[in-house]
Amino acid sequence: MGSKASSALHPLSRLYFCEDCHDIKCSACVQDEIISYYCPNCLFEVPTASVKSEKNRCARNCFACPSCFSTLAVVASKEPTASQTNIGPYFLACNVCRWTSRDIDMTFEKPTSLALQLQKQEDEQADVQEFDHLKEHFEKQLRIGATLPSSFLSFSSSGAFSKMGGHLFDPIPAASTSTSLAAAHLDDMGEYTSLGNPMDAAQEEHDVVAALTDLRDTSGMATLAQRFTQVHDQPYHLQRIQPQRIHLAIKRAKRCRTCRHILVKPEQKAQATRFKIKLVAMNYIPTISIAAIAPPAPTTASIAALVAPEPKITLAIGKTTQFALKFVNPLYEEMSISLATPRLDADNTDNVKDGMPIAATTACGRVTILAPHFSVSAYNETIEYDDDMYPVHQGATRKPTAKAVNGVHERRNNYTSVLIEVLPERAGEFKFPLFVTCHYKSDEDRMDVSSGDIEEEFMEVDSMDGSRKGNSSIRMDDDRTRHYSFWTVIGLGDVTEI
Repeated sequence: MGSKASSALHPLSRLYFCEDCHDIKCSACVQDEIISYYCPNCLFEVPTASVKSEKNRCARNCFACPSCFSTLAVVASKEPTASQTNIGPYFLACNVCRWTSRDIDMTFEKPTSLALQLQKQEDEQADVQEFDHLKEHFEKQLRIGATLPSSFLSFSSSGAFSKMGGHLFDPIPAASTSTSLAAAHLDDMGEYTSLGNPMDAAQEEHDVVAALTDLRDTSGMATLAQRFTQVHDQPYHLQRIQPQRIHLAIKRAKRCRTCRHILVKPEQKAQATRFKIKLVAMNYIPTISIAAIAPPAPTTASIAALVAPEPKITLAIGKTTQFALKFVNPLYEEMSISLATPRLDADNTDNVKDGMPIAATTACGRVTILAPHFSVSAYNETIEYDDDMYPVHQGATRKPTAKAVNGVHERRNNYTSVLIEVLPERAGEFKFPLFVTCHYKSDEDRMDVSSGDIEEEFMEVDSMDGSRKGNSSIRMDDDRTRHYSFWTVIGLGDVTEI
């Protein structure tokens, strides 16, 4: 995890990896940048200059149902015939909940430019006009004071929010003559004059409270989610709920805050689902999973024919339990892994030695790592088909190897399982922190096909073992040993009392 969120836990799917910093990055260590705006319904790409004027909504015939929030369709009131060309008026209908705009007396003469007609109705509302007038008043005063940059007044650019957020916690400089004059301009703001009468708004609120007090049937009342679709007035009655234009969606790129290199960058087109750059952590750090150790297979033929039950990890106070931690290597290079756990007892003199177990006492009990140092083979595409071609039969057991004595439970393909021994000392959920350190030899400019950095046609197949490697124009010969460390939490479930 990154230095900005050293005490936070994140799933592996939410982490990124920066090849320049050679460090794991979380959501707090990256900066988002908007690439494009598009409508999620019609997939129409909206220019950045039009987003603000269209109020971040689709300008085409894309509307959301005010009742169930599904997409509405434009329907004609009459069936088209050969002699009749005008089949209007038109209305909006929902194919899910059967809501129609005719329920609120909303029809259209033409089936096109419906978004423009609804936007004009929204702009004519008193609340919208009051907000625009208030915004215009304060923007004028801020420009006169000249105390803020233009990016603070307009968020049309993608980096406006990032620039503003980066200076929120900067130290306040000492007061000067210019700043004192600017503060005087801010204090001397002109008086704001409202467009409407405040008494009318108070009377409207009084009428709403009186109607809700005498309410006996709630079938015609709008839910909280339906009211939030119209934030400016938030009507209580369903008859006042109107269809809204669908909000625009965005495509974002993620950039490392330390070195400013791009970690994730999708294709700009709304229809595309590919990524130009995708440096996610699961393509660089090993995947860790917990596996229970199956009991020895029975020797009787009749019993062996039965289907063995799925092994489970059962924890009890004062009872030693072993399980396996499986480490899967996603890289094309062999990886060396070291494990360690923090010790809470000061009198513990156990130490990590080569090939020797490491024992530590945590808040939940005693944890012993039987294989603190081990290696995981490199990833190879051809090995994935070995399990399908030569499956392990039910009830068959592998002969223990010499490495199994040193705490390695299983070593196969690009994964290795090591034994962990726990001794619970108190009831409750048993979990303990684990410090993982990985070492591997990697080319400086190595690119991984699984990360989406390069296309598969730029990879050549080795005739000896079938593995793929980059061409000489991409892959460098300068090998370097890389290492990184991270914390993870292993949870085994609840501990039962004997």
